[in-house]
Amino acid sequence: MLFTYRIKGRYDITQVLVKGEGVRIWDANSKEYIDFESGQVYASTSHCHPAYTKAICDQAAQLMQTGSGYTDPPRILLAKKLAEIMPGNLSCSYFACTGSEVTEAAIRLAKIYTGCTEIVTLTCGYYGMTYASLAATGLGGKFKSVPGSGLPGFIHIPTPYKYRTPFKDDDNNLTSLRQGIEMINWTTTGKPAAVFLEVVMSVAGMIIPSKEYVQGLRKWCTENGALLIIDEAQSGVGRTGKWFAIEHFDVIPDMICTSKSLGGGVPLCGVTTTPEIADRVAELGYHQSSSHTDDPFLAAVGLANIEILEKENLVQNADVMGRYLKERFEKMQAEHEILGDVCGLGLMIGLEFVTDKASKTPAPLHASAISSYCRDNGLLLGHRPTGAVSGNNIRILPPLILNHEDADKALAIFEAAIVHAEKTVKSEVTDGTAWM
Repeated sequence: MLFTYRIKGRYDITQVLVKGEGVRIWDANSKEYIDFESGQVYASTSHCHPAYTKAICDQAAQLMQTGSGYTDPPRILLAKKLAEIMPGNLSCSYFACTGSEVTEAAIRLAKIYTGCTEIVTLTCGYYGMTYASLAATGLGGKFKSVPGSGLPGFIHIPTPYKYRTPFKDDDNNLTSLRQGIEMINWTTTGKPAAVFLEVVMSVAGMIIPSKEYVQGLRKWCTENGALLIIDEAQSGVGRTGKWFAIEHFDVIPDMICTSKSLGGGVPLCGVTTTPEIADRVAELGYHQSSSHTDDPFLAAVGLANIEILEKENLVQNADVMGRYLKERFEKMQAEHEILGDVCGLGLMIGLEFVTDKASKTPAPLHASAISSYCRDNGLLLGHRPTGAVSGNNIRILPPLILNHEDADKALAIFEAAIVHAEKTVKSEVTDGTAWM
């Protein structure tokens, strides 16, 4: 019945989920799971947090939606709150519903402000599924099988990934940076409108560039008149142990794109930039609007979500529990040949599975076996066979309320899953496709 009345997507999991509370979720058969995926990386404060659901009911009873020609207190207060927690002088926001939509808005802002047209992104970056955001997205495969996904004016430079770098002596990713800049110079006008960057490349498996790489990219953008736009759809609003992941790199970008955990469960996203850029694009006639741009309902819920994170110190908890999980996963890495790499910031951790540490051959069948075992035993993970570059990555993204007791339960299931995969998966099938 699942696919009788809807178009089939790229995932084939047919579980029917019916209830959530805290870090747990239940299916239609009343089976209980610990959710290490936070829904679609939305449920930062937990599933059905009482203060969050109260904000939904209160605003729904007062005013749900207004026309785009009006304003409302929740939207003003949310914009003010974002200005308070954003780095630097990023203080002017535009709101919409999805990460793809806000990527489109950021692209327009950059092109109008700079007067340039080209956009630079990374080969393993993910920015959305609408036309321009999909053109910005790398990752190849099914992401690029859609007609029109290769729009002109987008260039993809090498992904700085220490574990699988094609360059020698690239521990700090500066060789990747030099190669990327050379590609920009040879394949564009040399004056792109913007460089888009995820400082935690989640869909690719939690790839994190070095601080030197991000700072070098910031320097190049400043010297060449390009805007640096940081996509924090998944990493933003507390998940990495700071309000925004870019804060780990001591860099101030020109824009930050947020979604997912900004709304905490409702479709809310935003792009935040400087007053200078906001004022200039307004002078040049910039206008962006959609049906739910100005909804007081979405803004009120988003504001409540941030206030919960503040009151319950969940950003700090993400840092503490993230360090704990990463330490435990690194211990597993030392004990299990198939766990090749562990990387991440806060409660945003990536695990890459390989046939062996020497060859680093991707092991998607092992990753699938681990994910299935965990699901059968009460743990939901961020793994999809088509979600990462080779399907051999598992993402750890629990709600930020995670405590040691629930973490230990999840870790016990996960390590048992690794042992199960080592015993039951006899070989890996590969088509010879390079990882990057």
